[in-house]
Amino acid sequence: FITDKDVKYIYNLSAGEDHGAEVYVVTATIKVVDAQYYSNIYIVDGSTELQLYCASANQYSWLKAYNGQTVTVEVAPCNWNSKGIYRGCVLAVRHADGSKTCNELNFSK
Repeated sequence: FITDKDVKYIYNLSAGEDHGAEVYVVTATIKVVDAQYYSNIYIVDGSTELQLYCASANQYSWLKAYNGQTVTVEVAPCNWNSKGIYRGCVLAVRHADGSKTCNELNFSK
């Protein structure tokens, strides 16, 4: 786990380099955008918004409870359909008491 970076660092990763085995622990605000024909979800730090990799924000329904909140997340970069753009994949939200809420989208039984 890489703990000394921020959302902007992840956003600026070169998709020409392999970062698939990296997990970053960053503090960010969760932003859910539900529009008429689409939905997206982002982790935001200042003016930097990193879109999460998903077909619909509904895939992150567990994360919607944190909309508008600043939380600590474990996020892995994901090369978005090999288009040379990294998106994020939130693996877990870390809580102040040391517990985590994990993303069951990627770890379902």
